[in-house]
Order: sequence, then structure tokens, then C-alpha cells
Amino acid sequence: MKKSSLLLLLLFLSLVVVTGCEKQETIESDGEEINVTKMEHKHCTRAATATGAEVKLNYDIYYTGDILNVLKSEEQVISSSPDVLTTYEDAYKKIQKNYEGLQYYDTNVVRGDTSVTNTIVINYDKVDIDTLIDIEGEEDNIFENKKPMVNKWLTLAKKFGTECEIVDDKENSEE
Repeated sequence: MKKSSLLLLLLFLSLVVVTGCEKQETIESDGEEINVTKMEHKHCTRAATATGAEVKLNYDIYYTGDILNVLKSEEQVISSSPDVLTTYEDAYKKIQKNYEGLQYYDTNVVRGDTSVTNTIVINYDKVDIDTLIDIEGEEDNIFENKKPMVNKWLTLAKKFGTECEIVDDKENSEE
């Protein structure tokens, strides 16, 4: 009995270790898996302040050549004040309403005890660009001839203090 319990424990731990070391190869958008292994990847962060809260802003962009294929944004507000969290939760949900029904523009607002997290995944390869431009406007967007351009996204992000670095997923996958 002890041997089988030990064997199950070792099998479980091995599974956890192997699973924990795998790099992210897919991102889900509108219920579909996007294989990002052949795309370039940059991880970006932005510093921000909020009264009575800590803010964490992270963005991952996946692209091929000059074209932005996928954006994954995760913005988190951490506070012990329920009022602060409610303010940000309401703001995120209000913004989210603008994109309701737009396929391949996934939004998720999650409220915890001490945080609110807003996650957005945009699959630019499949999202309706015309509708997206109608929502976000023609000015200061990332499109050139209705194609999402990496350099335009990076330029716009830099205006807001975003810093990016290349993620070498190929190096990570060999570990």
C-alpha cells in the first residue's frame, strides 16, 4: 500500500514539474487555440500609479514580420479598499461593453478579495478590423491599410511609458 501511494505521489510531482516548465505555446481566443510558437514575442510592462492601490500592467504581443497577430493584455489593480476595487471593476466593465459581440476580442474582468484583473486577448488575424476601428476610432490607432502594425503599437505604447523586451521562446523551449 505504501509503495503504490509513494508511486502515485512521485507520478503527480513529476507531472507538476514537467507541466510547470512548459512554455506557453497557445493562447485561447474566442474558444480557439492560437499556436504562437512560430511568432515573435515581446513582453511589455508599464508603470502606473493609483490612489490607494498598486497597479500591474503587462502586455504580450505576438507578431510575424511587421504584422501584429495577437495581443494579450493583463491589467491588475490591487487594493485593500473595496471602494477602490469597485471603481476599477466598474470602469473595466464599462469599457468591456463597447466590445460586446466582437468575435476574437476577448475580455474578462475578475474581482478577487484584494484585486481586480482585466484580461484582454485580441486575435488580430481574425477580429473584424472595420468594427474594431469603428469602436476605437481612426486616429492614434495601430492600423495601416487595415493591418495591425507592430511598430505602430510599440510607438503608441511607448507614449504611455510602456517598455518591451523580446522573449526568446525558442531558448525557453529547449530547457
